[in-house]
Amino acid sequence: MLVAHRGFRSADGENRMVDFKKALKTCKAVEFDIRLTKDKKIIIFHDHHLRRIGKENVTIRKINYDDIKQLAFFKKNPDYLPPLFIEDFTMKISNEYEMINVEIKPDRYSKTELDQLKNALYILRNQTNAEIIVSSFGMNVLEWITTLNRNDFKRGYLFEKPNEINWDLIKNFDYVHPYLGTVKLKNNLELFKKINLPMNIWTFKKNSDVLKVRELYEDKWLNAFISDIEDLKI
Repeated sequence: MLVAHRGFRSADGENRMVDFKKALKTCKAVEFDIRLTKDKKIIIFHDHHLRRIGKENVTIRKINYDDIKQLAFFKKNPDYLPPLFIEDFTMKISNEYEMINVEIKPDRYSKTELDQLKNALYILRNQTNAEIIVSSFGMNVLEWITTLNRNDFKRGYLFEKPNEINWDLIKNFDYVHPYLGTVKLKNNLELFKKINLPMNIWTFKKNSDVLKVRELYEDKWLNAFISDIEDLKI
């Protein structure tokens, strides 16, 4: 399966509604990131600050969504305004996708905030027939993900380096989401044999990496190729 990473991230943009709509012309699977603003709006945005996209030295946690909208960068570039997870993506476009990977960015979420995220995920569940995979790097979030009903959501265990794996926890997941650089190392074949879960691999940027992965694994455990490029040959 080809998955549009942040709606096929490029130099032109990422995680925008325009990216998600365009990605549908190529595939029906998407991955994106969600965060909470100061006023508890759930937005689709990767970074924990607005320095790279927004040109302001402020963290998402310390700014209200309406204040983000008033920043000069977003007034000048309205397409770059972070979409609202429920009001924009879920209600307007989610039913056009067949697979949706919601990555919850690591943070110190309170129980109230985790309950809010769960409610939002169920709004998504009720709007689409897509397979919904909930994933994270954050250990506290990964533990929380294991409390989600497996009949409604699939669980994705994100990691970059093998020493980040909690072996007791990963047993409770449906997918592993490993870093491409880790998957490509031949000496990690035994690692993935031990994990023994379907892999949704991030992030592909060139076709030669697809060939390398297929050569190593011969399609075993390969489930999805999370890609920045829409013409990835899988």
